[in-house]
Amino acid sequence: MNTISKRALRALIVAVAGVGVSSFAHALTPAQVYAKVSPSVWKVLTYDVDGLPLGQGSAVVTGNETLVTNCHVLRKAKRVVVRRETVTVTAKLDMWDVQRDVCQLRAKGVTAPTVELSDSSRLAVGQEVFAIGNPKGLDLTMSAGLISSFRRDDKERLVLIQTSAAISGGSSGGGLFDGDGLLVGLTTIGSVTGDAQNLNFAIPVDWVRELPERHARLSTQTAAAPAAANVPVQEPMASTPPAPIKPAPPGQYAALDDDSRLPFSNERMRASYRAFLSQPMPRAFVISEGGAFQVASGLFGTSAGDHGDPAWRALKQCERFGRGACFVYAVNDRVVYKPSDYVSN
Repeated sequence: MNTISKRALRALIVAVAGVGVSSFAHALTPAQVYAKVSPSVWKVLTYDVDGLPLGQGSAVVTGNETLVTNCHVLRKAKRVVVRRETVTVTAKLDMWDVQRDVCQLRAKGVTAPTVELSDSSRLAVGQEVFAIGNPKGLDLTMSAGLISSFRRDDKERLVLIQTSAAISGGSSGGGLFDGDGLLVGLTTIGSVTGDAQNLNFAIPVDWVRELPERHARLSTQTAAAPAAANVPVQEPMASTPPAPIKPAPPGQYAALDDDSRLPFSNERMRASYRAFLSQPMPRAFVISEGGAFQVASGLFGTSAGDHGDPAWRALKQCERFGRGACFVYAVNDRVVYKPSDYVSN
């Protein structure tokens, strides 16, 4: 019995060891993840009606001559191209889901491999992930981190993957990959909250998988496809018309409650701006060309020299995180931003 027990024990140890090895057999090193998926991450460049540079972002190849990106990357564009190293290809919008900020481009001539899609149900907090994009125009930059949390709506549906992997302006629409090189989400611009913490998010990959069905349904809600170079310029029509927005006073860039005109904006910025409008005065809302934003309100600050000025505090916080030039957008009940304040590099 002792001999049999020892043999059984040895067999069990070997079996358990084998399971342990196999469970890590598919995990890649960060270098291997980069080598596997970086050929499928492209830069997106947009241009205005005069052919002048408008903005940039990232996109991930998910099919034959097909890439996905964030819709806000394409905002107001009249022409779109995708680029990787020396290859530049004109792209056209193929499908869109502006509510979820997921858009699909068709780029004839793109021959990069298709990434494999993961499933959000397989993800866990603490799991290692890698973001690959083009932050600040720095092509194919990789950052590593963990899944920090899952953000869900009031119906417990996953809407954002929070990660400690650094995400900066220009990375919007890039890929968030797991240790096997599977796409787990589309990176979107990181934000700076009121308490100055740096938060980074990705749109769940399930939304990429669900895009064809949602596009077919949502596109029937609009009177026509998005105008100008097939780029979405507005949100899909709502079931009830929005409340009318007051016209901007003479000399003012936009009406105070018109969040659709926020420059460099994404849905989180617009939501934060709407919340800002309910803050007590004095108050200030600051934006950056990298898509970050900062809110400050109240007379008393925490920094020496701010003189109780919320605009001063918000600007300092914005500049601290280096997401491009920062601008005061609104102070109290007036929009003070002027497009001439922004000079593109």
